[in-house]
Amino acid sequence: MVTKILSYRYIQVIISALIVLGAALCIFTPNYYLFKMGSEFAIQIMLGYLVGGFIFLYFQQPKLTFTSFACCAGLCLFLKYSTNAEMKAPIVTDSEIVNIAHFNLSSTGSDYEQTIKNIKEADADLVSIQELTPDWLPVLEAELSELYPHSSSIVRMDPFGIAVYSKRPMLNMDTFYYQNIPNLAGTLTCEKGDKALHFIAAHTTPPLYQTAHEHMQQHLEVIGNYINKVNLPVITMGDFYAPPWCREIQDLKYAAGLNDSRRTAKLIVSQLFENPVDYILHSNQLTCIDFESIANQASEHIGIRGAYQFNSPIEQ
Repeated sequence: MVTKILSYRYIQVIISALIVLGAALCIFTPNYYLFKMGSEFAIQIMLGYLVGGFIFLYFQQPKLTFTSFACCAGLCLFLKYSTNAEMKAPIVTDSEIVNIAHFNLSSTGSDYEQTIKNIKEADADLVSIQELTPDWLPVLEAELSELYPHSSSIVRMDPFGIAVYSKRPMLNMDTFYYQNIPNLAGTLTCEKGDKALHFIAAHTTPPLYQTAHEHMQQHLEVIGNYINKVNLPVITMGDFYAPPWCREIQDLKYAAGLNDSRRTAKLIVSQLFENPVDYILHSNQLTCIDFESIANQASEHIGIRGAYQFNSPIEQ
């Protein structure tokens, strides 16, 4: 019965058109909020096309099978090149390596002990902390001051509190704002005197509705404009509340000359409908040689960590 229905020409045309339209809207997403929300499920749609292709194959529908698999492959390539386009693994050299970690305290709940343990185990040279509230600040200062003697923080009652902790001296500390939302920036000194990098820690508005989405987009534009004034290698870290294939993230990377540290999107069943929204972006003068997601004891995502080496002049 199903095979007979799917064999009708008009049914095949309609189903094929819907499959192609779904893939096209994920890749060429119109600048409207509802389409933006739909495109966030590009990974899930890609997996749906893969399953659909096998279903059509089972019912002996070659045209629908080809269309579904072709759109799945197209989305797969699109998602790959939306993160890190490099197909080969980075080569580790004898250049200096800087380790960066980023945590969002709202993801950790009130488990102070486990959170401090995760931060220390990340063993990063520079740690970005977001959603810093007054109850967290004394805990972080008491537990991290010895390991991270250099810090700067802005405590807020809303989600936009932010802090950076460093093992190395931080110079030229600056705070710039998008409306009332702070962004921390500074220069991290390196062990080799001729090396230094500039960092920006930022936190955008979650795009829960059209106006909030516009604020997120404008905030990323402010960050991009700030980076374009920096002459050093740049690390940008934060929660930007958009998946890597979103146009706003792509525009930020293009406008500021940044690269995504993620090379793949790893999915587990419990996180099938959760997309990565936290980032450590780096400029072309740096290469990400290692990147990992950090989870707590309940296997909940709480942060990310990356290792970055300075490129030689030829590699830049």
